[in-house]
Amino acid sequence: MSKIRVALPAKRRRGGQPGNINPSKNKWATFWRRRAVKAEDSWIIPFLEEYSAGLETDKPDLTAGERRMIQIAETARGAEMLILAEAAERGMIIQTPAGWDLAPGAKELGKFLNTERSALMALGLKRRSKQVDVTNIMEGWEPAQPRVEPEPEPEEPEDDGNE
Repeated sequence: MSKIRVALPAKRRRGGQPGNINPSKNKWATFWRRRAVKAEDSWIIPFLEEYSAGLETDKPDLTAGERRMIQIAETARGAEMLILAEAAERGMIIQTPAGWDLAPGAKELGKFLNTERSALMALGLKRRSKQVDVTNIMEGWEPAQPRVEPEPEPEEPEDDGNE
């Protein structure tokens, strides 16, 4: 008679289980920490959290769509950082029979930069001109007086010692 093996459930740890991100407050940050990034690339997570926190402070009272745009920009930034880190390690330029070319990852960098830029523009974080209140500038302003250069003093003839 063969033995029947029964798999015992793993001992549950305190808090949320590794695969469960349902009760987390910030599901996107949990996803980045637990699933999206390999362990050797986890160095980018603090940079991405700081990046998204900075965008969230620029836009108070975020809607769900704006929060999603921040997530898209954060994902694109993470991909850019990983591509640049890999390019620093392996090089951005490769030798080909025809001469040289960009490494495959470096070729993709532009797509992620454009995605991030598009997400930031959708958030409304484009370049804006500041409104200048001219009345405050003009208060106390007086027309400039013409500048009078002092006349140079006449030069005395040099004594050459013959007299």
